[in-house]
Amino acid sequence: MNKKLDGLNFVSVGGCSEIGMNLYAYIYDDQWILADMGLGFDGNLGRELVIPSSKELIKNKSKIKALFITHSHEDHIGAIPYLWPMIECPIYARPFATEMIRDKLSQFDLDKMVPIIKASLHNKIEIGNFVVEFIHVAHSTPESSALAITTPGGVVLHSGDWRIDNDPVFGSKTDEEKLKDYGNKGVLALVCDSTNVFRDQECGAEKDVRKNLMDLVKKHRKNRILITCFASNLARLESCYLAAKENGRKLAIVGRSLKKIERIAKASGYFSQIPAFLDDEKANLLDPSKVLLVCTGSQGEDNSALSKMANGTHKTIRLGENDIVIFSSRIIPGNEKCVIDVQNSIVECGAKIITNVDYEVHASGHPSKAELEHLYDLVKPNILMPIHGGKLHLYKHAEIAKDYGIKNILIPKDGDVIKLSKQNYGVVEKFHTEILAIDGSKLIPLNSVVYKQREMLSHKGVVSVCLKCSKGFVKLLDMVCSGVFEESEQDDIINIKNDLSSELKLSLENILKDKRGNKNKLKLLAEKLIKTVFVDARGKKPMVIVHIVE
Repeated sequence: MNKKLDGLNFVSVGGCSEIGMNLYAYIYDDQWILADMGLGFDGNLGRELVIPSSKELIKNKSKIKALFITHSHEDHIGAIPYLWPMIECPIYARPFATEMIRDKLSQFDLDKMVPIIKASLHNKIEIGNFVVEFIHVAHSTPESSALAITTPGGVVLHSGDWRIDNDPVFGSKTDEEKLKDYGNKGVLALVCDSTNVFRDQECGAEKDVRKNLMDLVKKHRKNRILITCFASNLARLESCYLAAKENGRKLAIVGRSLKKIERIAKASGYFSQIPAFLDDEKANLLDPSKVLLVCTGSQGEDNSALSKMANGTHKTIRLGENDIVIFSSRIIPGNEKCVIDVQNSIVECGAKIITNVDYEVHASGHPSKAELEHLYDLVKPNILMPIHGGKLHLYKHAEIAKDYGIKNILIPKDGDVIKLSKQNYGVVEKFHTEILAIDGSKLIPLNSVVYKQREMLSHKGVVSVCLKCSKGFVKLLDMVCSGVFEESEQDDIINIKNDLSSELKLSLENILKDKRGNKNKLKLLAEKLIKTVFVDARGKKPMVIVHIVE
């Protein structure tokens, strides 16, 4: 990537290996623009949040002219506080996304440093070799957009997250006329969302979800009802409010992200006709049949309001037999176990669960096969590149496009530099990509020594041994174990200490007498010996740390 890239090129920095971490680069004659800067979720070894690698962005910092944001979901804006300080370019976003980004940046004291320019629809933004236009698309958060990127080498349509919803209850429908207009003029490449490719038909509509929520609240008029959904889905929050109002209930929200969304929504001009939502403490004073609670935790997050209610640690709300919990959401791939664990805890409390399997209480914000084919009709792309999904999603999307009749299909891999032109297309370079975990205030690669050691600790435990060594003798001063013994196994600990003392004395004292023996050699032999003793005694080889006092 040190050489100059001529013509139009596309790179997925993140977003083509799993759902999340969306970050894409468009390059024309070595000038760069970026589309989205999102994070992903990872529950392994305490890694909650992950982001794409920053190395190539830093290396090409002077070439990056702008970052364009398609919408306000975390997998499209969540990495900005971590990666933007490394590149420092202007950000273009529509008003709601702008408010969401500023709120996120304020947590890092960056909100006054970052230049965010509010973009409007049909206003073409000229930057270097690029002309970018925001096109409204329907999605599960307000003001979502596709990006029409015009370059001297042709037009690329970057879909963002979208779907066709011709009768939305909140916001506007997808601007099919604008998409069709670009299609008639000629679209070189469609770079398109693959999240929902395994659904053949349209995935319901928000108006149906609204009606069903109203019916469910009416049906369970004597119960306390809790609904969990994605916080940023303002249409769903409005549906919850209307379902409560229709049935003589007050709406309360429980969870920090919901309170933040209410504040940002009102600052952006939404919910102007809706009174302030109650908090959990005020709601708890009402008759349970007169309140509807909307709470965070649809993905089973550990610290969410619903998880705390399910495990009995929430400061205000306790679940019981009179409660109905409605999961008005889908499970993001990878979160299945977390969600099932929370649901198991909910039913143990005596509450009843309703999901999309029982009742249509969720509508996806992503396109099904039928909707993808409709977009192909509108855009008529010369080249199709599926993004935003795992490998299964991308290959399935490619299969749909091939069956439809699109001849030029390329499945990107993160790091592929793909040349795009009317004459040909293909991978011409490869740059370094990796996944970084947000570890406290640090960014650490997933393949780093830190996580390899944590994995070892989580599977095997750790034994720390302090030895006193002098010429001719060795003595075990102390042994501390974590994740190896139960508290009741004190006798086993004493026996292993005795065995270690004997083995160390027998094996190491000869080395201590040898003038060529050194401290490092002693440590390595001691580690090997300790692991052998633990394998014989416990059947496990723990991580061993040896301290030598001379």
